[in-house]
Amino acid sequence: MAREPSISGQHPGLPEITGYRLQRVLGNGGMSTVYLARQVSLEREVALKVMLPEALTDEISRRRFENEARTIARLDHPNIVSIFEVGRSRDGLPYYAMPYLARGHLGQREFAHDQERIRAILHALLSALDYAHGRGVVHRDVKAENVLFDDAERPMLADFGIA
Repeated sequence: MAREPSISGQHPGLPEITGYRLQRVLGNGGMSTVYLARQVSLEREVALKVMLPEALTDEISRRRFENEARTIARLDHPNIVSIFEVGRSRDGLPYYAMPYLARGHLGQREFAHDQERIRAILHALLSALDYAHGRGVVHRDVKAENVLFDDAERPMLADFGIA
């Protein structure tokens, strides 16, 4: 049974972040959780990547998370997921906000009989990687789950956590 949102619109048990109404978990990683949230001021859906409390005990993980945000902020490319904001939750958990890309990831797609589309996706991703490399950033975790699609079906490289 799903938990009902509170009067503020926030679901119980989710981190409280000023300016956002967290709705549900989108994914989990080793040091963070990504939530679907509503940015109140602009009335838009966003993805919030929030560091896990247990990861805060490890200084290296905290620095890696903060480095990821700085790294992405330096990259302005049409095929790299951007970030909107960086901050801390009410409990002091580091987070950053980025576009919510609801079209799924590359591993959920079937392109076996569409060579032209495969070439277009590869070209876009290679362009993004070339751009990042030109700025001294090596992604180090390119995989199907880290290639998301925007509403225009444009492939977007995400998760620079170990760059």
